[in-house]
Amino acid sequence: MFGNPELDSFKPDLIFIHTSQYNIQNQCGVSMSEERIEQCLNAEFSRYKEVWDKLAEKFGCPIIQNNFDKPLYRLLGNSDIYDFRGMSNFVYRLNGMFYEYAREHPGFHIHDIDYLSARYGLDNWQNIQHWSMYKYAFNLRAIPEFAYSVTRIIKSIFGKNKKVLALDLDNTLWGGVVGDDGVDNLEIGPETPAGESFIAFQEYLSKIRETGVLLTVNSKNDEENALAGLNHPNNILKPRDFALIKANWNSKDNNLIETAQQLNLGADSIVFVDDNPAERSIVRSQLPFVAVPEVEQTEDLIAAVDRAGFFEVTGLTADDLKRNEMYKANAERLEIQKSFANYDDYLRSLEMTAEIADFKPVNIQRIAQLTN
Repeated sequence: MFGNPELDSFKPDLIFIHTSQYNIQNQCGVSMSEERIEQCLNAEFSRYKEVWDKLAEKFGCPIIQNNFDKPLYRLLGNSDIYDFRGMSNFVYRLNGMFYEYAREHPGFHIHDIDYLSARYGLDNWQNIQHWSMYKYAFNLRAIPEFAYSVTRIIKSIFGKNKKVLALDLDNTLWGGVVGDDGVDNLEIGPETPAGESFIAFQEYLSKIRETGVLLTVNSKNDEENALAGLNHPNNILKPRDFALIKANWNSKDNNLIETAQQLNLGADSIVFVDDNPAERSIVRSQLPFVAVPEVEQTEDLIAAVDRAGFFEVTGLTADDLKRNEMYKANAERLEIQKSFANYDDYLRSLEMTAEIADFKPVNIQRIAQLTN
């Protein structure tokens, strides 16, 4: 913030500011007036904002900043979260000011240790003895999970996150084998606990698809049976929701390579989800750059995909929201291309036009994304 020759010459690609609730200096008190607490809140936020603004001006690189984990104790009990004198309320509001800053500054990213600590368990996350003895802000055992969470943001900033979910069908999107059991006997829906879990997973996939993640099918099945299964009335996902459907008897690793080629993406952008440990093992051995989460049971499907952070979002553009339609259109163009004698005739048939112009502010996010 005040200038540092070593840092200046290093020219960082990104800056990570690691703080926790121990770093809050302007804290509230139960005897303070609402006006005084408001002053403390603004003073605390300003302290951080000045650092962020000066770093952005000096280095012009992405900044990652922790939000604040919850306090160690609640003086006001449950009302601590909504009473203006409660420290829990103070942290909640301070985090909100951080989020507002993040929304207004695209190169600024929040590392959500509030969520991370809650999922880890506050009693396990915060170790008072470690703080007293070593000034460690959280339990040493939590460091790997904390570090992995930060790397997810860094990978996303530099465009290294995954883009495709390749999904098995039988016992992954529904219970049973459609070719053997028939469509009517598939386990999907509220009638059974497993059927509920498959519906929940499909709902999750439907939502993650809206962020621009491409869904594809990679199933050992006759295509007719696969499509019949996907058209089951209880299914959330239908054939139209998939950028590609590969239902055949080819090896799944070959299907994944073809999927990458048809979508014009690297195979390292694919996550492969399959209930069969043998299929997972084959893909891992043949395509080590494809991510293959370990799934033990139906109830683990969402956690296995979501907590791995394959699809971390650090910027959501209008193009991201339309990505599925764009890639489906690309796949259709590839099919059309096969019917032409040469590539020039195919290009002419598309009747494309191009607009050449200077960079416009509205396109900056997309330009940065393509550059990365």
